[in-house]
Amino acid sequence: MLSTIYFCFLIIMLHHRPSYGRELLGFLDPALGGAIDKSKHTYDDDCELTWDNFKDNLDHYYLVHLVDWFLASFVIRDFYILHFWHVLDEVIELSWQHILPHFRECWWDHLICDILLSNIPAITFGLWLQRKLGMMTFDYWGKTGKNGKKKSFWEYDVWHCHKRFGIMVYMQIILNVWFLCNFFLMNAFLIPPVHGFPIFRLLMWFALGSIGFREGYEDASTWNTPQRKHQAVEGRYRWLAIGIMCTEVMIVYKYRKDTGHINEDVHTPFYIWFPWVAWYSSMILYWVYLRFKPGHTTKYPVETKNKKVKHH
Repeated sequence: MLSTIYFCFLIIMLHHRPSYGRELLGFLDPALGGAIDKSKHTYDDDCELTWDNFKDNLDHYYLVHLVDWFLASFVIRDFYILHFWHVLDEVIELSWQHILPHFRECWWDHLICDILLSNIPAITFGLWLQRKLGMMTFDYWGKTGKNGKKKSFWEYDVWHCHKRFGIMVYMQIILNVWFLCNFFLMNAFLIPPVHGFPIFRLLMWFALGSIGFREGYEDASTWNTPQRKHQAVEGRYRWLAIGIMCTEVMIVYKYRKDTGHINEDVHTPFYIWFPWVAWYSSMILYWVYLRFKPGHTTKYPVETKNKKVKHH
């Protein structure tokens, strides 16, 4: 219900003029509606590795990193995807820092504060707690065979089934867009970093994402199995998440002017946009190959019936 209410709120904001939409937010909360000045603190003001600079960067964003990745471990529940994703987030920040100055950080902030002191400990503790609680883990890769034996890396089902590989690509796109919307939406609505709205959005996405990812995992794990005929796979929460995310992206684009903390109409260098285009293009092409190759997997397994010979 909260996700649907949030979706309705986004649709209302999308259909307003940006100036009126921000004025409406300022009417609902007097703390909102003010300009976000470009002169506000960024994390590459002084990159000398001193104790004072290091301590200054352990602020609210550090706590958000800890909580975010702890909750994300309960949503994704896959060791390899989680660690790949949190490193990729740092690459995303480097790729978009020429547009969003708040992404600018010192090298030691990326490596020490984010990766070593927040992301990895939060993910490790989350996965450990899940094992202690006896919670189900997700095997998106298809690492385990029917007899419970571990497969080699290139034998993983994800490299041979378009459904599993497609869900992995789908997840990666969703996670990347969600991460960027965290920051661009705050700038679009002129919401300061320390406010209740980002916290509400984080918790809402945690609840919605946990159900949506469970739907995606059941979709992948039951594909091409007899179980698929008897177990209906839900998709309503995935569709709701896609609807919310697409609306957030449209708001970010519509409200892009006069946000104050975004460099508008800047040129993205070739060494930034080309690797991203090549990465996603290669994944899509490989999915097309898996989808249309001879003997590709289907929703239901092909059953072979033994024909009985009648003797007269």
